[in-house]
Amino acid sequence: MKITEVKFPKIYFISNNGDYRVIDIKKLFKKIELREGDFGYSILVDKDMFNSVELIDKSLAWKNVSQKMELPNGEFIDLYFHLDPIVTIQNSEFDSNPTNFLNYGKSIKQIRRHLVKISQEELGEKIGTDKQYISKVENHKTDLELKTLRKIYEIGLDKKVCIAHYDTQDVLKSFANSILEYKFLEWADEKKLDLKLIEGIGDQIKDFLIENEIKSNEDLSKIELEKLIELISSKHSLSFYHHPYTWPIQAKLIMNSDWVTLISLQKSISKSHLSNYSKIEKLAREEIDGDLYQIH
Repeated sequence: MKITEVKFPKIYFISNNGDYRVIDIKKLFKKIELREGDFGYSILVDKDMFNSVELIDKSLAWKNVSQKMELPNGEFIDLYFHLDPIVTIQNSEFDSNPTNFLNYGKSIKQIRRHLVKISQEELGEKIGTDKQYISKVENHKTDLELKTLRKIYEIGLDKKVCIAHYDTQDVLKSFANSILEYKFLEWADEKKLDLKLIEGIGDQIKDFLIENEIKSNEDLSKIELEKLIELISSKHSLSFYHHPYTWPIQAKLIMNSDWVTLISLQKSISKSHLSNYSKIEKLAREEIDGDLYQIH
């Protein structure tokens, strides 16, 4: 079980079987006739106390709400207020908030309508079903097996499907990086200070930058662009360099581990005759066996 949100007087959580559920503590206390003055009722009086809930041994627990209990041997122990997981499940409801669903329904609908531009009936015919089933899928009225999901995307919509993931704290970067092989992420993290990851910087320019106290991508990410241009212009004319205005941007992306954005930027400015050339990909493939991406 995992707590996903606390919003007085409700607690939202994911049960062990993966269901998104919500329990209304105020309703529960009313049902079990827990009244003011009873042990635990204080969490409905103090919102800060209510929000301190945590998960301990699969139970919703408030460690700052406790009382002493005497054991048969005469010793006393402190007991904190908690809700048994069975009680929690039995008194909770299924959370129908659509944001808690995997977004395949919305995704299928948008691709069908705006990219492929076919009707529900036409999509159904492509995969051997009918309009009513497609409607259920798009509106989250039915669960899908993985093979059915692939059938809809790959046969019905002519799109490849993959499993990606993200962190709520940094959705875009974590989502993008999830399509990369972990061995690439490890390699890139180990190399992230190396100035040679920058498109436009080779050994000669790297040595010059180091001589001028720009020793790493961390240093490069912090330098003001005007100062950088002034520095490198003292060595050669700007036409000698390849997209120096992007160097601090590339360095910032590297230091932020925003690898997919970096790769896209490097491909857009590459002087290689290959339109899909990225310097960091080239360097990684020289040192890493196998694929860099989890998708093909």
